[in-house]
Amino acid sequence: MAVGSSAETWVLAEMITHSHIWRGAGHSEADARTALLAAWTLHRHAVVAQHPQLAPTLPEAADLPTHFPIRFMAYACGGGYRDGERVV
Repeated sequence: MAVGSSAETWVLAEMITHSHIWRGAGHSEADARTALLAAWTLHRHAVVAQHPQLAPTLPEAADLPTHFPIRFMAYACGGGYRDGERVV
């Protein structure tokens, strides 16, 4: 789903890994993707700081979409949604 930048639209990027669901939000797919990957980067740095031996098993943010697909969902401000479909 390609969504342009708009103050009336929020885009949610979602990535499901083996044990977590990661999400990022923004006014465009690029903003939402950036937010999601920034959260992953913070998480990765915290884990590697405590357990350096895990660094090779945790992909860098740039490589992450090759391991786990990112899907995008767009929502209009003021809309009501059920299962991703606008009902109001």
